[in-house]
Amino acid sequence: MEQPLLSVRHLSIGLSRQGTQLPVLNDVSFDVAPGEVLGVVGESGAGKSVAGAAIIDLLVPPLRRTAGEIALRGDRLDLMSPRQMHRVRGKRVGFIFQDPMTSLNPVLSIGKQLKDTMRTHLRLGSSELHGRALDWVTRVGLPNPERILKAAPHELSGGQRQRIVIALALCAEPEIVIADEPTTALDVSVQAQMLDLMRLLHKETGTAMVLITHDLGVVAKMADRVAVFYAGRLIEIASTRALFQSPRHPYTAGLIGATPAPDGQGGMQVVAIPGAMPGVDALPPGCAFHPRCPRAQADCRTVVPPLVVLGTGEAACLHPLPERTAA
Repeated sequence: MEQPLLSVRHLSIGLSRQGTQLPVLNDVSFDVAPGEVLGVVGESGAGKSVAGAAIIDLLVPPLRRTAGEIALRGDRLDLMSPRQMHRVRGKRVGFIFQDPMTSLNPVLSIGKQLKDTMRTHLRLGSSELHGRALDWVTRVGLPNPERILKAAPHELSGGQRQRIVIALALCAEPEIVIADEPTTALDVSVQAQMLDLMRLLHKETGTAMVLITHDLGVVAKMADRVAVFYAGRLIEIASTRALFQSPRHPYTAGLIGATPAPDGQGGMQVVAIPGAMPGVDALPPGCAFHPRCPRAQADCRTVVPPLVVLGTGEAACLHPLPERTAA
């Protein structure tokens, strides 16, 4: 891979509880190339959203980073002061939250929020700010942009608000966007529209993206590579095509199997992974997936598998699935 735009190395995050540090994220490393879309998937509680928040220093106590380095084009984000990070957010790193109301100020008009974001990071004059705000409302597919700029967030539908959130994340021309479950809070039909919009804007702007989701269908459409998280660890990373064609970790194969698919008789079939992911206070010894894994052997109960190169990707498994070849 070319020189990474974003480099995360040995990132660990702890949760303080009654004087004890519980591991929410453990020794996670990955890169994102310029213009790349990296999908991050896993069940709820796997640590994927926490990793995204850590990149731009948005962890809320009792969560805190306990180890690791985060660099953007060589600039160490983990060493920056709160004031320095404030300048990085929006200008160099955009963020799309799951709930659009989290990103929007309920008492300010849409136009003021767009203009304030661009004024802070791009230093434009008033007339140019207004023109760019109109342009961004148009680019995200909202009709009557003058009316939208005057509107308050509560006057817009959920889908319209999420389009504005996407515009806010991109309008300052960031190098990378962290998108945390950007379509989960929307109706299914609106989700499809948002994905189409994000694909279009990604192609237009060339902005890199970390797309955090529990939906493998979303990453299949959007991502160049996929990182799979389980119980606070990165357990597989590969190109999207390689991951879906030949998953090497049994958990990844289970996630793919648990995605609804046609059963050939007009219905849908889902093969659920047995059991449940352990909480941070109940992690089993060895590989955290071994109680649910059909390939688990004795060593899986005692050895934490490292992430190693397997074919064109990497996986953390002592007994990985054999590589499948294309038919």
